[in-house]
Amino acid sequence: MLEFITFIPALELLLVNLIIINRCCSRKYSLLKTFSILIIFSGALFTFFYIFADKFSFHGNGTLSLFGFIFLIPFRYIYKEKTFLLFIVTCSCWIYTLGIFSFAIQLSGLLSMYQPICTIVIESMLYLLTLYLFYRRIIPKYIFVMENMTSIDPHWYHYIAINNCLHFLCLYLLNYISIQGSASPAKIITLLLFLASTYISFFIINKIVSDSLKRHQLESIVVQDPLTKLGNRSLLWDNLQRLIDNKQAFSIIFMDLDRFKQINDRYGHVVGDQYLVHYAQVITHILGEAGTVFRFGGDEFVALYYGKAPQKIIQELQECREWDHGAPCPFNQVSIGTMFCSPPHPKAEDLLQQVDHLMYQNKEKKSY
Repeated sequence: MLEFITFIPALELLLVNLIIINRCCSRKYSLLKTFSILIIFSGALFTFFYIFADKFSFHGNGTLSLFGFIFLIPFRYIYKEKTFLLFIVTCSCWIYTLGIFSFAIQLSGLLSMYQPICTIVIESMLYLLTLYLFYRRIIPKYIFVMENMTSIDPHWYHYIAINNCLHFLCLYLLNYISIQGSASPAKIITLLLFLASTYISFFIINKIVSDSLKRHQLESIVVQDPLTKLGNRSLLWDNLQRLIDNKQAFSIIFMDLDRFKQINDRYGHVVGDQYLVHYAQVITHILGEAGTVFRFGGDEFVALYYGKAPQKIIQELQECREWDHGAPCPFNQVSIGTMFCSPPHPKAEDLLQQVDHLMYQNKEKKSY
């Protein structure tokens, strides 16, 4: 049976891990309940290893750090994040703590041939020197990556998980190889170079996500109407040209809100803006996945319907039966022009001009 002091560095490593993971993840329960569950689970795990230390060949040198992933079991219960995301966070935290732990072992070996007390002192000093930096500078960047990478590419979770897992396994093997034989400056330098390359790669990922997010935001500003959040005229033009180039059959639905000026004059421009937003929501819901709506300008909207638009859809757009749900004021009707377009297509501007003309013909037929 090993002396309990050999477990202290591993206990310290685990405690730091749990604190950092708790900072990264959203708890389901109170802080007291969360840490109570983790303490009970940790106590049971360490008791098991302490009793069966000889069978597991435990020497307090990090060789059993792979068992740290057993904590994914309670993590899944006490944190809101999905298991896959918890795995990514766990890998990142273990890279930091196991790196500190391995460095402490090697440095203590150079100073006094591996001694548990010396390792504890060095490990504690390294945590005091680096934990604040890791907690304040690296963790916020990591949280930023986790919160934003899915909006750029949902597959990034898989890439980062694989990257983190490989870095952890490399560090684990590096630690295992380093503890064989005596410590040396070469082993310490190798460990430091590996840790440096790991965090540099992470900062590169953070930079890529940040720049990609800015690019997506700029692209949204260019092609999105800021009021209704629909695509603007520029995006309409691109989508229409793509349908023409691909020789697809589609319908163009041109909508012009009737007497919209009366809405502004009677209720004010704020309600007028709400009127436009509400109308955009209603017609988007009516079309669903069968078409895409764009704000052409002012009180005019254009929808591209993929195929021949059924008369039932045109009638629903005309009547806006769902208008009263959350409407800022009564509906003032809409004039619609629709045209089915099959290849060979004329120019995009000719198609829009024709359907615009049809819409105005229908508007002139109305008597207010």
